[in-house]
Amino acid sequence: MKFGAFFVGQRPQLHEQYDDEHKANPNPVSRTDVEVYEDILRGAELAEELGFDSVWIAEHAFSEHSIISSPHSLLAAIAARTKRVKIGVACTIVPWHAPLRLAQDLATIDIISGGRVVVGVGRGYQKREFDIYGIDIAESRDRFVEGMDIAVKAWTEEKFFYNGKFFSFPEVMVIPKPVQKPTPPILMAVTHSPESVEIAVSNRWGLFTVGSSFFPASPDSDQNLISFYHRRMIEEGVAPDDIEIAAVRNVYVSPTDQEAIDLLTPRLEWAGDMGEYLRRPVSVMANAPGGLRGYESYVRDPFIEKELLVERGKEGMAAIGSPEKVTEAIKELEVNHVNNFISYLDAGGLDFDQVSNSLRLFAEKVIPNFR
Repeated sequence: MKFGAFFVGQRPQLHEQYDDEHKANPNPVSRTDVEVYEDILRGAELAEELGFDSVWIAEHAFSEHSIISSPHSLLAAIAARTKRVKIGVACTIVPWHAPLRLAQDLATIDIISGGRVVVGVGRGYQKREFDIYGIDIAESRDRFVEGMDIAVKAWTEEKFFYNGKFFSFPEVMVIPKPVQKPTPPILMAVTHSPESVEIAVSNRWGLFTVGSSFFPASPDSDQNLISFYHRRMIEEGVAPDDIEIAAVRNVYVSPTDQEAIDLLTPRLEWAGDMGEYLRRPVSVMANAPGGLRGYESYVRDPFIEKELLVERGKEGMAAIGSPEKVTEAIKELEVNHVNNFISYLDAGGLDFDQVSNSLRLFAEKVIPNFR
């Protein structure tokens, strides 16, 4: 089992998800942009010091769910502050990026980090982000596939031209090339859609089950997606040891279960309210007559249907509590093909001191159970 540290960059301050529905804010903390970024950089250094295998950051825009809207700039800073850990964005939202620029940025970071980049990619799910960027979210899968096709060609071909649906350009030499050949490792975020699994399988990419606690919507769909991916990779001739399945979960480790629960409960409630606020537009469209192209499997969302969280169970939602409880939650995932456990560390605006306490206990009491 590999272990990663994931910083989402939540900044509770404006609490816009409470403006319309007049709910009480359970997490009335305030964080500045500077504090969030400084704590991420300090956290990345500590994760390396403590023996974690990788450090990840998010990409989002226009909400406090994450203020990391320029992730490759921040990833370059993390590369400069670390020496050993793999580094990645979980995930780069490909439809938002000009593919040639994306390829150049990630190749540059791979060079300055000494070949430590892991490319986490996805197509996004928050409609308001797409609307503000002026992109039709119904095009997200097509844009994702075309964008990744261009990026991989940029990394692996000396020169090429392209004639696509969204991008066309004459023959071009894209430089620099990444250190890792033929490309850095690529993990694709898959949440609900079997179609996304097939894209990952056809490209021999790793699987990134993102969303910490709430994807996919139910135990059946969860295991079906992960098992479906694993089975399809085997059918395509990939050796079991070469199949990478990463799972992200909200994580907090304390000496006792109650300490962790007391600290995380208001923060996860805030994060859950934010998740519902941001997810509802796509959920509504997916459930409407005719659905939403590319999001046909997004018809049930646990942020909207709260009973799905109960169905899913606490271990499926998170790994929060004593070292023993967190270890047991990870073992459950390990049985189901997961071989890369990534800890979502800063839910609801946890600061560096709070995160570091959990990180140290995780490294001391949890990781040794898997090595």
